[in-house]
Amino acid sequence: MDIHSKRSAKFAFTTLVIGIVFGILGYMVLEGYNFTEAVYMTIITMGTVGFREVHPLSPVGMWFTVILIILSLGIYALAVTVISQYFIENVVRNLKLSTKVEKKISKLTDHIIVVGYGRNGSQAVLELEENGYSVVVIDKSQKIISQFENSSKILHVLGDATEDTVLYNAGIDRAQALITAMPNDADNLFVVITAREMNPRLKIISRASALGNDKKLLLAGASNVIMPDKVGGQQMAKLIVQPDINEFVDKIMLQRSGEVSLYELQLNKDFTSRLIGDIKIKETKGANIIGVKLASKQYILNPPSNTKIDAGDKLFVLGTREQVWQLKDILSGEIID
Repeated sequence: MDIHSKRSAKFAFTTLVIGIVFGILGYMVLEGYNFTEAVYMTIITMGTVGFREVHPLSPVGMWFTVILIILSLGIYALAVTVISQYFIENVVRNLKLSTKVEKKISKLTDHIIVVGYGRNGSQAVLELEENGYSVVVIDKSQKIISQFENSSKILHVLGDATEDTVLYNAGIDRAQALITAMPNDADNLFVVITAREMNPRLKIISRASALGNDKKLLLAGASNVIMPDKVGGQQMAKLIVQPDINEFVDKIMLQRSGEVSLYELQLNKDFTSRLIGDIKIKETKGANIIGVKLASKQYILNPPSNTKIDAGDKLFVLGTREQVWQLKDILSGEIID
């Protein structure tokens, strides 16, 4: 409710209270009613319910009752106006907002759809935004979606993501990836199946809670499945077994722009086959290739200098963003960060 609507509602309520007080005092002073009788007469008069008066009214009391009835009609008219205005303004504002958001979503390509804005979903959105990705949030809770109405950054769709129309409204056919982070595994499974059918090239990351459901989600079409409880338990154990290594890895993964971090570099189709040793990456740009994922899906950790890289391979590079971007220009690759 905006400031104007709040003021109108406050004025209508204040007028109603004044009318009731005016009626009670009038009947007590003019007719000699006690407080209970005066309250009763005021309410039945202002409510125009037609009950008989407590005691026969004097001519002055009758005129006072007429004035009180006219005053009540004015109060009712004001209340109806305020309520109608509030609902009409709300409907119009929501329609405008919905249309504005829909237009922005319709222009998106290669964006990320996040289904479920709970603990996991909200963290995913935060991380994606900090890395410059366009994000569309889907949630069926009006309370959650309403917090995005005044935000120009987070685009949103209210609805059940298990329905085709909701995913379509989020631009599923133009998205590059979908994260489904709902607490119910069955809902996540249904979203994975539906999304995979609507966009076969889509990368789908799903949350799973129960052991064994990760395999079902992978079979249904999920690209990767994350189990927060399992990951959290492993993380806690690693903090005991290898605390410094774990902290070091976390520090690398959580670095922001300008600092040393880990990046993925996808080699484009026009890349000419070369040996890592021939590139002399570290000497020229300061970055380090710490891993390679070949087009054949084989991983090579800490690749030796005689490792051959080719178009379609993916490099895992440790360095600053500036160093990695310079390396990108040399290798004709695409940074995935």
